Amino acid sequence: MAKKTNLPVSDFEDINFAPGVSFARKAIWWWLPILYLLISDTFYLRTYDSAQVKITLLQMGGIGMLGLWVSLLILEGRKAFRREDFVFMAPFFAYLLYVLVSFTHVPYKGASVDDFVRYIIYMSVTLIVIREFTSEAVDRLTKILIITAYIAILYGVVQFLDTRFFPPKDQGPGLDPFVWRWAFGLRVFSTFGNPNFFGNFLVLILPIIVTQFLKRKSVFLVPLILMDLLCLYATATKGAWLGFGISSFIFAVFYGYFFLGDSLKISRKAFLGLASVIPITAFFVIYLLGNPTSYTFRISTWLSTWEMIESRPLTGIGVGSFKVIYPAYRRPVIFHIEGKHNTETDHAEEEHLEQWMDNGIIGFGLYIWLIAFVTIVGLRGLGAMTENLKGSRPPPVAYDLLGYLTALLAMLAHNFTDVSMRFVSSGIFLGLLPGVIVNLARGHALWELHYKEEAKPAAKETPEHSALFTWAMWLARLAGMVGLLYAAFLVVTEFAELQGPLNNYVAGGEILQWYISWALLLGCVGFFVYAFAGVMLKGVSVAVPAVVLLTLLPMYYFWGWFKGDVNHNMAIFFSKQGKWEEAITYYQKVNKLNKYFIMPYYFTGNVFNDRFNMEKSYHPEWGDKANEPRNDFERAMAAYEAVRSMAPNYVQMHHQVGTLYIKMYDYLMRAGKPQEAAVYLDKAMARFNLYEKLDPVYPLNYYRKAQIDIQRKDFAAAEREYQHDLYAWKCFIPGHLHATPEAYTNLANAEFALGKYAEAAGNYRKALELNPAFEQARRNLAIVQSRVPASRTAPGKR
Repeated sequence: MAKKTNLPVSDFEDINFAPGVSFARKAIWWWLPILYLLISDTFYLRTYDSAQVKITLLQMGGIGMLGLWVSLLILEGRKAFRREDFVFMAPFFAYLLYVLVSFTHVPYKGASVDDFVRYIIYMSVTLIVIREFTSEAVDRLTKILIITAYIAILYGVVQFLDTRFFPPKDQGPGLDPFVWRWAFGLRVFSTFGNPNFFGNFLVLILPIIVTQFLKRKSVFLVPLILMDLLCLYATATKGAWLGFGISSFIFAVFYGYFFLGDSLKISRKAFLGLASVIPITAFFVIYLLGNPTSYTFRISTWLSTWEMIESRPLTGIGVGSFKVIYPAYRRPVIFHIEGKHNTETDHAEEEHLEQWMDNGIIGFGLYIWLIAFVTIVGLRGLGAMTENLKGSRPPPVAYDLLGYLTALLAMLAHNFTDVSMRFVSSGIFLGLLPGVIVNLARGHALWELHYKEEAKPAAKETPEHSALFTWAMWLARLAGMVGLLYAAFLVVTEFAELQGPLNNYVAGGEILQWYISWALLLGCVGFFVYAFAGVMLKGVSVAVPAVVLLTLLPMYYFWGWFKGDVNHNMAIFFSKQGKWEEAITYYQKVNKLNKYFIMPYYFTGNVFNDRFNMEKSYHPEWGDKANEPRNDFERAMAAYEAVRSMAPNYVQMHHQVGTLYIKMYDYLMRAGKPQEAAVYLDKAMARFNLYEKLDPVYPLNYYRKAQIDIQRKDFAAAEREYQHDLYAWKCFIPGHLHATPEAYTNLANAEFALGKYAEAAGNYRKALELNPAFEQARRNLAIVQSRVPASRTAPGKR
């Protein structure tokens, strides 16, 4: 561990920093913890995804912070980095570099942009904390994290009380003022929008709260600890309970070894045994109370993920590629567990396995190196801070380090059975916690070492610049300020349009959120105007205004993603009302703002598929271009092809295209064009066959294939399709049947057409055993019995 500089923080105030350096660094010190508070504690219910605001805050706030940091490094010049700095930054730079490499070979880049940007920001946060955060800045960060916890946990308690002592949402008002109350039944989810993500936050923040209590002895932290445990119980998240058990064990072991040491009254083996009680208890509670289908779901998903790893084990498939590639590997049992066929599985239910799948052995090795490096540095730091205590109290920073190190390991342990780290609300801590641990273990920020010999130097003359440089700098500043103010104007005015006037809101929770939303938006915009303007005007550099202008471009681009999600919510609203034209118009707006958002393309195709108006017309608001009229078949195909270009096996896209081809076949047959129509029947069968490979347990897919066979008068092929559905031929589970009245009746109809009357009668009877009122089976059984002697159709005579 490097020696701590002898300079107090106050001494650095007297250093002759380059103009703008101190301002930029202080802006970062404030913005990063506030950004984490906002990401953890905000939600916005006018977007399709209530957590989209968290994603937007990470994208815009994280990129903005990167812009400030790059500006700071430019202003520092040669003092930005030293060669020895990279000893402590190497794992993070290596992982960051490999994420860049991984993105270059992602097969479908559009769907991976989001994850790619997230990991860039996560690793950048680590580097910023290691290099820039002084002990004072880390203390401020910790205090703001405690405030963050109080906000989230208090709202979790509100939800706990609301779900226990107030009527459900559809029966009356409650304590929770927001429209999403009772969204997960009795399970609380707080500002995270999901009990699992809230549970992960509770697990990782608890050791930080506990160590702050041990450090400060503040009574204000006691109720926070108790409420954290209450909310953890109320999330009903088994993985989080297991994470809590493991976290408690890690905390106890570290505290006993480093803080108690030789003062332990029992042997270390006995102490480890006692510490093991909590995780073992948590394991058995989960085993006894857990849902077996949850285990099956996870194990099946892990097996599929392992098969994905085997397809490209060395380099990985590419960062953020799971949700696009996984449908080709998904096991049929997943459809049975979910009871649906139009769902996505976005992640592997095991973060570390997905890291391997994304980045291969190379990237996964760097990921393990990062974790091991941080853990070893943290443990060595704890050892150095607590050696030779001889009964005296450890230094305050030791408690900080214990809390953050336990939090990181607890989060990593929890995500052996969870996906929380793949979502912004939890993933942000993958960047923060390692940076803080390394910073605390070293005892100072890297930049402090660069200036340690310059405390209170003699005043230096400000270097003179040429007139040309001065003119260029002021022109650059002017351009930067104009761009900055224009971007701020656009964001504020466009948010006003998205938000709407206050008189549009009636419910108390909606009115409250209207005010909070405006306050936070104006605060964020105001901060960045202040920070960017300050670093441009204080810094003597032509490059800094250029950096600010370049930073504004991706910030505004991702603001478009937020606007797109609001428009997507509107499109869904109109779709549910059957107002197709309005829905299509909003779907088109979404993909103009976010061309990588797959769902609107898919929904657009479904809308045109359902409507199927074959009269050609020109409607730019429906995606028609270059004054070229189209019909709904052409519009639907264009939308489905857009989906296929980004996610070739997205949800039920192939089945939907198959139904579209069948509609085209029927249309051409009615138009008296049988030869042209036959082509579409072949295309439909090809798409249904393709979908069968992805979802071999979807009954309608077999039914439609059988209908095509019947159109072709191939009743034997139709019989095979109905048998494949009924006998679950690709489930590979002995004795497993997809037994429904429809399945038996359809099979019987095909057998009747083939003259297999006894078999047909038997299957009609099986349909009636399942549903005696099933009219088609009853009617057709009577027809069979009227045409065939009773002895040939009686049960047992097959």
